[in-house]
Amino acid sequence: MRSKIISLSLSVALLFSFSNIKAGEILPLAVDLQKAGKTAQTHNIPVVIFFTATWCNYCKKLEENILHPLLETTDIESYAEFRQIVMDKAHWRMKDFAGNDIEMKSFGPTQKVKVAPTTYVYNSKGELIAEPILGLTLEEFYPGNLEKAINQGLKTLGNEKRLDIYKMVNESKIAY
Repeated sequence: MRSKIISLSLSVALLFSFSNIKAGEILPLAVDLQKAGKTAQTHNIPVVIFFTATWCNYCKKLEENILHPLLETTDIESYAEFRQIVMDKAHWRMKDFAGNDIEMKSFGPTQKVKVAPTTYVYNSKGELIAEPILGLTLEEFYPGNLEKAINQGLKTLGNEKRLDIYKMVNESKIAY
């Protein structure tokens, strides 16, 4: 029941969002993971990376139907640093967690990402600290899976804060 309510709430939020969104407009691109890691360390929160591809319709659904409404209407960003890796864009440059300048499309293979979308939760040093979320099967399950992964990351970091997406969506300022 809870996941159906979250899905309905996020779907309603989608009605208020833009439909032709481009990479980096919803989720910040991972141009400097070392800097994101330092910010995450300062706040004792994980770094959540969404591995996407331009050809991936499920990635677009994830961004538009779930992530955009959450980022626009809640304070979910106080629980994690969110970044996006676009795995199929040639010549896009980024810095990895160690500060190395690399091509963005090469980062996914170094992390053994094989499916788009994939969501990884890292500590500030770039070490996985939660179970990955592979793909997007049913949209109504994703918010709960994201909540679980972020909470697992927070717990691993020793942060007592816990994310409750259901509560956040219900307290958001979206007019239903």
